[in-house]
Amino acid sequence: MKFNIDEASKGNLGGTSYDGVIRDEQGYIKFIFHSHLGKATNNMVELMALDQCLEMLINSDLHNAIIEADFELIINSFKKIENGTTPEKVSKHWRLL
Repeated sequence: MKFNIDEASKGNLGGTSYDGVIRDEQGYIKFIFHSHLGKATNNMVELMALDQCLEMLINSDLHNAIIEADFELIINSFKKIENGTTPEKVSKHWRLL
């Protein structure tokens, strides 16, 4: 399975939403999801989109899934954790943590 997720925000504390699609190994669409979040930061929307994606993975008992996104905050955070930084030192903002 492959998850493609993306977010959109009108300003950085503006109207926000995210959406995504899940495809099987042949490229057939299995799920499509979307959510409008109202006012939020672009970082919060990225994390909410990833959270939704992970919830769908857990609830559908899918394994070996690829998650594809262009979320700079999340990618940089994972790189820091991979290089040995503890999660609580990656972000001081409790909601992002």
